[in-house]
Amino acid sequence: MKINKEQKQASSSTLKKLSRTFARGALAASMLGVLAVVTLPAHAANYTWNSVKIVDGGFVSGIVAHPGQQGLFYARTDVGGAYRYNSATSTWIPLSDWTAPSNWHHMGIETIAIDPNNTSKLYMVAGMYTTNWDGNATFLASSDQGATFTSVPLNFRAGGNNNGRNAGERLQVDPNLGSVLYYGTFNDSLLSATNGMYKSTNGGLSWTKLTGFSALTSDGTGAGIAFITPYKPSASLGTATPTLFAGLSTSSAKSAGVTLYKSTNGGTTWSAVSGGPVGMYPNHGLVAPDGNLYITYGDGIGPGDMSTGQVWKYNIGANTWQNITPPNPNNYSGGYGGLAVDTRATNTVVVMTMDRWWPEDTMFRTTNGGATWTDVGASATRNDSLSPYIHFGHATPPFGNWGQVTLDPFNSAHAFYSTGGTVWTSSNLTAADSGQATSWTIGANGIELSAPHVLVSPTAGAPLISGLGDICGFVHTSLTTSPAPMANPLCQQGTGLDYAKSLTSKIVRVGTALPGNPAVFGAVSTNGGTTWTAFTNQGGSANGGGTVAISADGANIVWAPWDAAPVLSTNNGASWTATGLPLSSSMQMVSDSFNSNLMYAYDANTGTVYTSSNKGVNWATAATGLPQNGRLSTPFGIQGDLWLSTSSGLYRSTSSGWSWSQVTTVSSAIATGFGKAATGASYPTIYMSGTINGVQALYRSTDVGATWTQINDTAHQYGGIGYVTGDPKTFGTVYIAGTQGLGRGIIVGTSSN
Repeated sequence: MKINKEQKQASSSTLKKLSRTFARGALAASMLGVLAVVTLPAHAANYTWNSVKIVDGGFVSGIVAHPGQQGLFYARTDVGGAYRYNSATSTWIPLSDWTAPSNWHHMGIETIAIDPNNTSKLYMVAGMYTTNWDGNATFLASSDQGATFTSVPLNFRAGGNNNGRNAGERLQVDPNLGSVLYYGTFNDSLLSATNGMYKSTNGGLSWTKLTGFSALTSDGTGAGIAFITPYKPSASLGTATPTLFAGLSTSSAKSAGVTLYKSTNGGTTWSAVSGGPVGMYPNHGLVAPDGNLYITYGDGIGPGDMSTGQVWKYNIGANTWQNITPPNPNNYSGGYGGLAVDTRATNTVVVMTMDRWWPEDTMFRTTNGGATWTDVGASATRNDSLSPYIHFGHATPPFGNWGQVTLDPFNSAHAFYSTGGTVWTSSNLTAADSGQATSWTIGANGIELSAPHVLVSPTAGAPLISGLGDICGFVHTSLTTSPAPMANPLCQQGTGLDYAKSLTSKIVRVGTALPGNPAVFGAVSTNGGTTWTAFTNQGGSANGGGTVAISADGANIVWAPWDAAPVLSTNNGASWTATGLPLSSSMQMVSDSFNSNLMYAYDANTGTVYTSSNKGVNWATAATGLPQNGRLSTPFGIQGDLWLSTSSGLYRSTSSGWSWSQVTTVSSAIATGFGKAATGASYPTIYMSGTINGVQALYRSTDVGATWTQINDTAHQYGGIGYVTGDPKTFGTVYIAGTQGLGRGIIVGTSSN
């Protein structure tokens, strides 16, 4: 096969000074030169960073209200950091964007606590997984409502995104003495030496393990210590609270029916409180003004695995238990998760079902301590106009799943409940007490939790198109308004996107099917994403996903599903033929942006680049021995130009992938994207997430990589930047998203210089 090597290249002589060439098909050892010295100002180009508005899109795993300041709420998320509510604007403010890439796992907030006697204090434990490949957790203390934090390293891992993250709160401040804090860990067999209960007497600056709490075994099951609840009436203000309760979530405790423990000496010793339910994991526990400890339970630890559940109350003074589970005459499946008590009204409690997949989850409310319950969700009305994608194929906005709830301590009618996809709020919750319908609106404005898989900014049309985890993706015709979902088909994971560079109105997308929907994995739009036509043939794939590319003229599509060898379609997915490329779960398909005949594939599992000169019909091996697990990208308007971002550096080919050179000033590159050229420049602006001179950050080059400028600062790190694309229509504009597995949504950076 003969590759057309006639190329449109930038004239900069710098292009000839790249080092380390990859010869055709193999890595060459010759060194050809070094790029110019990198420029690294601390915060250059005067960038402004804002969220691309989707509104939530992930799991807000807990919301805490402060009893000392009206309108002060905090939210924790499993993969997207923490937020503080601004009641004046009804907007949530992100508190974790400063998280450094080295601490990416601290974007998972396991638990959150406030000092009820100090409105300035905020405490969190940050850490995403208890698995042995994750890093240790950190305790975060703030004296200014989360504007700044002091970090105290912990010698164990936390589980902000573990199963059981719905439980809580496992971090508590002594309600009578704010310098005293308690924290209960997850239960993990890998962490048996550190599992247990911890206490701090100096505001969390140091911690001591309470050896008297020995019930947390190392069987590696359950959520560990699901909640801690100090009993405030057992002391007076200014004196440490002696009486504490803790809910234990382990399989052995569940089987024995002994899941509640009590201490009467500030945590020094603990004893089991017998009489609770058998076969249930505790989720939330709160002491109400009526002197009862209310607890929600499920037969699974949640979220996602409960088939049944119960609600109980324990009378602290009388040492008696009562099952107050709401009635379930239709025997719907699911347990109970979220719990809130009304501090302004005795005997008033709200609980949330969890994993009632059909007809849907709901909220129950009692005003008489559980003697009777009102199904709030049964007649509730919901307005999702702030984020219309929440409909997601439903005729009306769904209640949502995995519900967590909090009541406003200053207004019994005001509440928030969060789900796996958004936050809802109501200002007439008490209407349910008289049998009237409650009304709910989206209360997640400012929270952005989607997890991007691919970002594309076309040279014409919408400024941005995204492929996202869980919520498919969007055509963002506006960056400040939540979009409607892509349809025909709706999808769950949006994994691949491309547009025809010479026919920008034509777009192709692939992903995974929405559960319960037909197995249709891709679609084509010929009007810039306004409407879509689904693939009528799935190319031999059973699971879909993967990456996709469309030739510059829009004629041919090449798709590499996760579970099938790459295929070619010349009729928009009506039929597919084999390409001859190997099956690889990490094959990346890319189209040349200038020459319709040229298409590329990079196997990240083997470090092999393939090239086609006839729109994907035939393929040749262009280079082997390239670094693995990289990401291939092409700038717009230039033929045969490829960039490969890898952990061992940034590489470039100007020969359609046949030869490669390394940009030696870049020691590591995660992702590279391209935007409009600077004034006077002929080559697109390069944006790169990577490491230069030991600093991992987001960089910009306006001279084809000869020099680089860091454009983000320490306040805008997002736990690491894993996805990057520039805007080809506006100089200085770049779209970014967190590293894979993080969910802070999409961020747009803008600059006038």
